Amino acid sequence: MPRTRAAQDVVPAALQAIDRFYRKTDACLQGREYLAGTFTYADIAFFMAQFFATFLGAPAPARLANLAAWRGRVGSRDSVRKVAGIMASYLRDYGVPLPPL
Repeated sequence: MPRTRAAQDVVPAALQAIDRFYRKTDACLQGREYLAGTFTYADIAFFMAQFFATFLGAPAPARLANLAAWRGRVGSRDSVRKVAGIMASYLRDYGVPLPPL
C-alpha cells in the first residue's frame, strides 16, 4: 500500500521512537527475567506489541541481548505460545508474512 506524504514524514520519527523504547527496555531488563520482576500481563502485552512491530518493519535490534533473552523466555511460555500461535495462524491465513515466534 502506498504511503501518503504525511505518513512518509512521520515514519522515520516513529521508528526512532520505537528503537529508543527497545533500548530503554533492554536496559530495564538488566538483571531481570521479566519486565516487572515476575512474569505478568506486562510481559504478554509487550511481547505481542513487539511481535506486531516486527512484522510491520520495526524489529528489535539483535544487539539488545537483554531484550532478546527476555523474548526467548516469554516466547517459550506455553500461555504465550498458545495465544501468539493462534494470532500468527490467523494472520498467515490472510497472507501476512510473519517472523518466527
